[in-house]
Amino acid sequence: MTYGWAILIIALTLAVLYSLGIMNPKNFIPRAPPGSCFVFRPNGPGTTDFISLQGTCGYLPIYVASFDGSSGYINVTSIPPSLLIKDLTIVFWFYPTNIQKGRQNPIDKAYWAEFAITLEPNGGMSYYHGNGSSYYDGCTIWPSGTFVNNMWQFASVTRNITGSTVKVYKNGKIVNSGSFSIYPVTSTKQIKIGSGYAGYFQGSIANVQIYNTALTPQEIQYLYQQGLGGGPIRLGSLVGWWPLNGDAKDYSGNNNHGTINGGVTFVQNYNPP
Repeated sequence: MTYGWAILIIALTLAVLYSLGIMNPKNFIPRAPPGSCFVFRPNGPGTTDFISLQGTCGYLPIYVASFDGSSGYINVTSIPPSLLIKDLTIVFWFYPTNIQKGRQNPIDKAYWAEFAITLEPNGGMSYYHGNGSSYYDGCTIWPSGTFVNNMWQFASVTRNITGSTVKVYKNGKIVNSGSFSIYPVTSTKQIKIGSGYAGYFQGSIANVQIYNTALTPQEIQYLYQQGLGGGPIRLGSLVGWWPLNGDAKDYSGNNNHGTINGGVTFVQNYNPP
């Protein structure tokens, strides 16, 4: 009995240490420094000839971006609106810590124009776009309870203009889909990571990628399998890539660098998925 209790105590201790990330084997994997993986465009930003992914890719990042939920966000102003009003894919890893605090935007441009993704207090998520003025299409495309606090999750949205459909994924698997009748229009609004029309996001975000094409389910699954430090695909359609590994730079080769505002910090003592 004495040995049995000792084994039980050791097992419980290891379980607690693992839940805190101390015994997570991924914490012992070498981590990539900022800028170690990038898209090389030999003919300059916005070009698609002879582009390639270079550097050390695939390792967990040293840092992830932490948002305080009250003032922190990253601003991206340089992407031409014409790149984002047709087919679209947005993917990102996020670790919410206070879903119940109210509506909050992991990423947003303009819910009345190009796109807005909103985390709802019930653990669902909404997608919006509109005609630029008073009309917009919106649907709760992630059911209630889909996302939870204190866990890394991979969210993906694809928009197909020809089919008037939006498909959404969690951890590489399709969760739901919606249709729209209003088509998005160009907007002068900037992209915000960690904030938007609904409110500030509280938690961590990493590896944000935006494409001006609708990736396939197989490609979404591939990106999920690559993990938190995975590189992008379809480089010719990649508009922006913000790993958020210690900075807000765009590593897509398009120089759409972000500006840090308010309560954003880069932390390395995170528990990887």
